[in-house]
Amino acid sequence: MYESYFGLTGAPFLLNPDPSFFFDSRGHSSALSYLKFGLYQAEGFIVVTGDIGAGKTTLVRTLLDGIDNDKVVAAQLVSTQLEAGDLLRSAITAFGIPPKGQSKAELIATLEAYLTLLATQNKRAVLIVDEAQNLSRDAIEELRMLSNFQFGNQALLQSFLIGQPELRDMLLSRSLEQLRQRVIASYHLGPMDRDETRRYIEHRLKKVGWHDHPHFDDDAFDEIYQWTSGIPRRINLLCNRLLLATFLAEGNTITATDVARIAMEIRAEIGEPTTSRTSDPTPSAAAPVQEPLRPVMVPTLTDSVSQQPDAPRFTNELLQPRPSRGPKTHAFLLVVGSRTGCVRAAALQKAFATRSDLPTLKMLLLSAPGQFELSADWQEHLGIREPDYTLRMPPGSNVGQFADALRQLDNLLAEVNPAAVIVQGGDDAALAASLAAHRQGLPIIHLEAGLRSFDRTRTQEINAMMCDHMADLLLTSEWVAHDNLAREGIPADRVQFVGNLVMDSIRAMLPQASPPKYTLRQFGQSPDILKHKHGYALVNLTANGIGSQLLPLTDLVAILKSICRDLPLIWVTSETTRQLITQNNLLAGVDSSNLALLPVVPYYKMIGLVGTAACILTDSSTVQEEATIMGVPCLTLHNYTERRITVEQGTNIAVGCNSSLIHRAIAEILRGGGKKGRLPKFWDGMTANRVAEHMAAWWKLRAPRESLATSA
Repeated sequence: MYESYFGLTGAPFLLNPDPSFFFDSRGHSSALSYLKFGLYQAEGFIVVTGDIGAGKTTLVRTLLDGIDNDKVVAAQLVSTQLEAGDLLRSAITAFGIPPKGQSKAELIATLEAYLTLLATQNKRAVLIVDEAQNLSRDAIEELRMLSNFQFGNQALLQSFLIGQPELRDMLLSRSLEQLRQRVIASYHLGPMDRDETRRYIEHRLKKVGWHDHPHFDDDAFDEIYQWTSGIPRRINLLCNRLLLATFLAEGNTITATDVARIAMEIRAEIGEPTTSRTSDPTPSAAAPVQEPLRPVMVPTLTDSVSQQPDAPRFTNELLQPRPSRGPKTHAFLLVVGSRTGCVRAAALQKAFATRSDLPTLKMLLLSAPGQFELSADWQEHLGIREPDYTLRMPPGSNVGQFADALRQLDNLLAEVNPAAVIVQGGDDAALAASLAAHRQGLPIIHLEAGLRSFDRTRTQEINAMMCDHMADLLLTSEWVAHDNLAREGIPADRVQFVGNLVMDSIRAMLPQASPPKYTLRQFGQSPDILKHKHGYALVNLTANGIGSQLLPLTDLVAILKSICRDLPLIWVTSETTRQLITQNNLLAGVDSSNLALLPVVPYYKMIGLVGTAACILTDSSTVQEEATIMGVPCLTLHNYTERRITVEQGTNIAVGCNSSLIHRAIAEILRGGGKKGRLPKFWDGMTANRVAEHMAAWWKLRAPRESLATSA
């Protein structure tokens, strides 16, 4: 439709795979080289995995377009919801072989005869199995048996397995070890980076005669990357709509604002969550007015601490500076600076207690005014020990507190001299501990490594990246983290996939979870709110995010007032948020029967509230995890999330603070219960054991002889 208007010879952004548009990105180039090598070997299996829309099919078709069709006969299986017998029949049909007989023996004989005939003609066969992650294990084993066909020393059949990341999980199982040994080449195709995304768009446009008409602003390319995460199919979908919208508006320039507006329209149409950065797109005159997104402050360890009029006087209540390093303790030092850190620590402490091949696990708690406090109630129900060390930050600015944390950590690490320092996620505590340990030459183990929201304006994002690059061992909770780390040049041999530690603690906590009615009564709220026919929505904001800023909080409260007319709310608030609400009378006019305000509650009470809610509204990545674990629809009040697995497989939807998106999601919850997800791989309550196993293997390679002798 728009091609003639822009002087193009064809549509540049069709969704169907087309080898003529193949773009030689770093990832695609490496993948193609691996596959060419595998194809040259003329035997065994070639495995290609990648997220939906990453360009797997285009890659394979590009590979096959470059070979001699007089020497290679390729057949493709598209539908893979097949059992072993069905796969055999489908393969015969794909090669265009007239079937002779119906028994398995007859089908095998028919296929073998055809493949042998090809070999006598100096040809060979390649079977391409798309969406291979849907194959049953019996069907995969049947493929392995077919690879046994030989004519002399020549293999008669080579198979390509093309699938989503779940295929890698399948192939790692012990039952498929024989097939794994026959994989000649494999590659996981990750997304493109920011620069490659721009070059990809320009490459496809130039293929159809583009000469800067329409013109893309530099910021537009950046915005496209933010919305698509560098995934080719998403880029094609968005750019196609951008060209159409520009044509309909009789325009000639595509701006970042245009990109944000069209992307929001697409996401709203197909029900896909928004994952843009926190820019504030302004609708164009030609487009329907969208509610703008407000920028959201980045949560850090110290955001809620008010600036004191006088510069803070740094003190160290625990230690005095030491001029020399203490003796090596051969203990692992686990750094904790948040509520979630304590939840993970509880699971790790239990796992370490059962191992004789690991050093002692000691815990260091970084405590700042206005932040999470590890109370006796928390310790009792989580089963977490008293911290071995506590560093208390003075009141002051974020930078001042961070500097004091570094100074105290430097002293502590010099005295304790641990065998390794374990940090978590991307909070300020993790970065400070990593920097201090790195400067002292201490090994660093990073839990929750590789998580990215791709919003580089967020402090947590930069913290996490720096921790990853300093770490000696990186333990991840989801497969996509491996792609992020590989793209940043971190060697794969430093990375291990272990799963989610929060699941371990929740599984242990569930028998203790307090029913919501008792929690409500404890804080003087009526349990009648639980009797509503649709249940209740749980609201939980981090103390350093939306809940600490008056303007975003005011806008959110207006949305919540509207929601609570149809769905009662239980709102767990930090002291900072509660003060803003009270001082500005934000809840004026709200019926108390529709909204109950609670303070921060112990974990066993919080799990009780999460598990029985109809849905959750939050800006907390931890609550996103908890919602997916407990199967509760979750509306994330950010346009980004580093917990992408909770969106792709779990119950999470990223809606930002966009009123229309939130109300649409609530309406869907009221109508049909909301988004149904599934537990991601290794979110099974056994993560702490896997963490301990990998740490033990890592420690065995590094530990001095005397420590091994002691542990034995």
